Amino acid sequence: MTTEVSTRGQADAALMEAAVVGGDLEKMSPAQRVQYYMRTCESLGLNFLTKPFSYIRLNGQLTLYATKTATDQLARSNSLTLRMVKTERVDDVYMVWAEATDPSGRSVTNCGAVTIGTIKGDALANAMMKALTKAYRRTTLSFVGLGWMDEL
Repeated sequence: MTTEVSTRGQADAALMEAAVVGGDLEKMSPAQRVQYYMRTCESLGLNFLTKPFSYIRLNGQLTLYATKTATDQLARSNSLTLRMVKTERVDDVYMVWAEATDPSGRSVTNCGAVTIGTIKGDALANAMMKALTKAYRRTTLSFVGLGWMDEL
């Protein structure tokens, strides 16, 4: 048994380091990205068939973005109760604070905010629902230690 890593192994390790440490999935092959995606889902107990992550470009890097599907599954698997605790409008920004609580009583609170400007009617209602969804998403990710996936 050898402790040396093959050239191919070094290349794979460098790609994995870029993904795990740097957050950049760009240099990975499609097969490596799929493997990384599936391993991430597996490590979190998420069903990859439900598309819990999307790929997004953030600060010039291709990275994973946890969707509402991911946060819904995480909330369920961690027995989280989510509730809206506060709303506030500051100038043209609408903010919602949400709290997640687990059965032991541990809780986390976070905020979701959207720009609403002068919109009215359905557009305003949709923006307000988006702020609530963002608050729940951010709170859930923070609760389970994945706040780094919400650096948007």
